[in-house]
Amino acid sequence: MRWPVAIVVALFFASCGGGQPTVSAGGAVFEISEGILAARTAAIDTLVDLGRIRSGEIVRYDARLRNAGAEPMVVKRISTSCGCTSVEYEKQPIAPAAEGAFSFRFDTRGMYGVQQKLIEIETSATGRPFKIMVRAEVTE
Repeated sequence: MRWPVAIVVALFFASCGGGQPTVSAGGAVFEISEGILAARTAAIDTLVDLGRIRSGEIVRYDARLRNAGAEPMVVKRISTSCGCTSVEYEKQPIAPAAEGAFSFRFDTRGMYGVQQKLIEIETSATGRPFKIMVRAEVTE
């Protein structure tokens, strides 16, 4: 039996997650400077609660990184606690009082229940990373 090309292509993308719906969220501005981070005593700097998400959805969260310091700030490294979370960020130095683009994607494929993922942003502005906890309740 010969399969029509359109069906084969659709099955390929469905099996690779190409058909997953993407939900957009965000709008936050995260301020980073040595003084701001030194004054914080909590284990994380901010919580991003994505609320209830259906399993299989991808959430894109758009935000901005604001350099609250006196010198240009460079994002040196970003790490995530799970491969389900990917990050895009401004590669150029961010001038004092200016903002740079920052976003992450959280892929809920195969997940259920309360999920918490950590994003750590290391910059030239501070000796410790800026920590973002991403939380979501993944439902069927």
